[in-house]
Amino acid sequence: ALEYVPKNRADYGEIARISVAKNGKVLKYVPIDRPDYGEIARIAVAKNGRLLQEVPDDCDDYSELAKIAVTQDGWALRFVPTDLADYGELARIAVAKNGWALETVPEDRLDYGELARIAVVKNKWVLEIVPNDHPYFGALARIAVAKNGWALQHVPRVRPDYGEIARIAVA
Repeated sequence: ALEYVPKNRADYGEIARISVAKNGKVLKYVPIDRPDYGEIARIAVAKNGRLLQEVPDDCDDYSELAKIAVTQDGWALRFVPTDLADYGELARIAVAKNGWALETVPEDRLDYGELARIAVVKNKWVLEIVPNDHPYFGALARIAVAKNGWALQHVPRVRPDYGEIARIAVA
């Protein structure tokens, strides 16, 4: 119903906060040029991090909203521009919350190995999405198979360190 509330009402902000608290998806009806937009968006992304997709990345407090969103749901990282100044920090929070968020991290980032380690420690099965030729793959595979030997299925048998990793998996 928020889309039908006149935007020029003196109590629009209050109505919008109530509406967004009930259903965050109505954030898309809140004008982004409102002085209280960030406050209203904060309510939405704190409840459902994936609603970050409704927040324009040129919003004044975008980084703060993105941090709230990825803390609530690591998958919200997919909506964060990779060129954002604090992307690395947001990615660390996201993959620590949900290791599968690594899927959205560009593999050519200098901190990819560190982010992959955090993700694999969180969830051993994330090894499946780490490129086999990544310099840290062997170390990540050791972590994953030490947590659960079944993760060995994601280690190519042609790797020179396969035997060592397999021994960890079966130990």
